[in-house]
This record gives sequence, C-alpha cells and structure tokens, in this order.
Amino acid sequence: MRARSIALRLAVLALAAVLPATPSLAHDSHRAEDAYRSLARSIVRIEARYASIFAPPAAGSGVVLSGDGLIVTADHVLDGASEIWVVHPGGQRQRAALVKRAPERDLALLRVEQTKLVPLVLRYRAVQPGQCVLALGNVMNAGIGIFAGIVSLPACARCPGGASGGILTDITTPPGLSGGALVACEDRTLVGIISFGLLALNSAQATAGIVGAVPAAAVADLLSDQVACGRALDCRGL
Repeated sequence: MRARSIALRLAVLALAAVLPATPSLAHDSHRAEDAYRSLARSIVRIEARYASIFAPPAAGSGVVLSGDGLIVTADHVLDGASEIWVVHPGGQRQRAALVKRAPERDLALLRVEQTKLVPLVLRYRAVQPGQCVLALGNVMNAGIGIFAGIVSLPACARCPGGASGGILTDITTPPGLSGGALVACEDRTLVGIISFGLLALNSAQATAGIVGAVPAAAVADLLSDQVACGRALDCRGL
C-alpha cells in the first residue's frame, strides 16, 4: 500500500512538471509589476480648480496620448472648472489647456506644453467578455494605482451615468480613477477611458461602483480632427 502511494505521488509530480503553469488572472501573460512600470508613466493626475473659494479642487486621472502633450480625461472631472492642472508621475505640475470636450461621451482632450511624454498606444478593436484588463489611475491623490480584472460586458446598453455603449468590468476601486486608463493585459494597449464606474448607483452604494469605461473608439473620434494616426499618435486596429 505504501509503495502504491509513493508511486501515485511520483506520477502526480511528473504530470505537474510537464504541464504548463496557468497564470493568474491578475498577471495574465505579463507580470503585474512589469506592466505597472510600463504603463504608470503614461498616467497623470488631473486637478480641476473652481472660481469659488468655497469649492475644493476635484481630482481625477488622465492618459497621455502623444509625446507632445495631448492628454485625454473624463469630461465630468472638469465640470465647472476655471483652471485645469496636470500632475505628472514625477510630481511636475503644469496648467493644461482645454482642447476639446465631448460631454455626451464623457471625454475631454487637454494639452500641456511638454515634450518627450510617454503615450499609450490607442486601440479600439472591440473588447470581449472575459478579456483580461488593467485599470490605472489616481487613487485618492495618494499615487497612481493599478487594478486587474476582466471585461464583464463589452458594450452595455444602459450604463450608469447614461454612458451608452460603455465597457463594464468587474473591477472595484477607490475614488479618483475617473479619466484613467483601461488597458488590455495581452498587449498593454489603451482600450477605454474610465468614466462612469465610480459614480454611485444610489446613496447607499457610494463606494460600491464597478469600473466602466468609454471605448477607445470614442477617443479616436474625439481626436479625428486634431491629429492623424501615424503622425503624432500611435494607433492600432484603426
């Protein structure tokens, strides 16, 4: 009996040695820490300041789209702002100019006087249910954070906040991620801008929102009369 047990254990060990290891969802085909180092340098904090001294600044996230200073964010982060500031990963703070708004898609395009920024590659090929995605953005002004999950619905018809056609995920995060990046795990391309997920569905669920994003196709539309892919912007799947 003991010999049989030992033989069974050896067989299991041999089988485990020849089978490929199954990566966790959080790591997918890349290590999470490598993905963070690669992607976080393209994420900035957005500060919206208001004319009233009684209105505290609002904070959100932004994504670098071109090396010469184009940044996309969620439009609701800027709502009513008299000044917009961008805080880079290294701590440099710059005032940003508003280039274009698309409130119906909750997108806004900003520009800063900066060169040699590191942009994300824009890709708006449709995401699929179950696809591994990463969310990156400003977390409660404490720094740029990263969260892993999957696509739950690639295009929901009635998303929170009226963001028709948005991408729903299973990721839950603290406030501050609005305007941040939704990135495909496999090739680290930008597939969406985080928008409506952190909006409370009702007052009792203020911290229970799931992350949702405006698809990158809408970002491409916003950029259509600003820059051309292959010139100032790196685009794939267009």
